[in-house]
Amino acid sequence: MKKHFLASLQLLICLLCALPCYTAYGSQDQPFLAGSQLPQFTLPAPDSQQTSSYLGLRTMDPCTISQIGAKLIFLEILDALCPHCHANAPVVNRLYHVIQNDAALANDVKIIGICIGNDKTRIEAFKKSFKVPFPLFPDENLAIARAVGVEETPTMVLVTHSGEVVKSYGGVVRDFDGLLKDLRENLKK
Repeated sequence: MKKHFLASLQLLICLLCALPCYTAYGSQDQPFLAGSQLPQFTLPAPDSQQTSSYLGLRTMDPCTISQIGAKLIFLEILDALCPHCHANAPVVNRLYHVIQNDAALANDVKIIGICIGNDKTRIEAFKKSFKVPFPLFPDENLAIARAVGVEETPTMVLVTHSGEVVKSYGGVVRDFDGLLKDLRENLKK
């Protein structure tokens, strides 16, 4: 009886541990409702003048989404140690390059990443390892993650300059063309 109980307990623990991975990996659920307002938060100061310039910021001070000089902001919330975020990195990098090479998108769409629970050293290692070309901001103490209510990574949110949620994506992006189509269609609005 004791063996049966221990085996059942082990199975239950394994299932409970696997649930967050299942929902985080490729679920494509929408964690934020379109039309809702992204909760307000402040991003840390840009790490370089290049980052500040890319984002259209006038200063090197901490900023909000509404201060970013773009009509649409693609926000990726990730964890540098998350294997699903590792799998998603090439997809978001590709999106960045497509945007930068398209005159119709380059000035009006910006990508940023918020690395939850990560310090600058870990973020730099992630950025170097995955050749991330867009700005990554630290959220070491999880203040931003708590403000927006994100528990699973990666989570991506397409928002307007004013913080209105246009669309959101949970898990690894599996439909790059659909994502790009969403971007283009919402930029026309």
